[in-house]
Amino acid sequence: MQSEALRNIKTMRQVKTGHDLATGRRVRTTNSLSKPEEETARLLTLNDRRAEQVLAKEAQRFAAMEASFDKSRGRVLQAREKLAATINRNRALTELRNELQRARWDSQKTSPPKKDARTVKAPLPGVEVKY
Repeated sequence: MQSEALRNIKTMRQVKTGHDLATGRRVRTTNSLSKPEEETARLLTLNDRRAEQVLAKEAQRFAAMEASFDKSRGRVLQAREKLAATINRNRALTELRNELQRARWDSQKTSPPKKDARTVKAPLPGVEVKY
């Protein structure tokens, strides 16, 4: 029995769909089997105005869908840029505030205020409990 190693596993790109398989193949019907080759070739090359209109309409529909996708992608990119600008502004403000606070502490020559471990404030205002 052959080992099923990673090299034997197919990726989604290697797997063909039913549509891919059917595209290259023609269905063999009784009618197609009884036609001569010349008639089959002539019928395949025959251009119909109605078919051309349908194909043109489908091409327009596909182009409209692509334009819609592009517009959607553009809106997402604009939203991302706006969000990035807000985030960058907030980061810059935070850094500036931190620098100003450090400068204030350095000018006072004191370290940031520390809480006294022995003093605990009770939830009621003005009441302190000391141990």
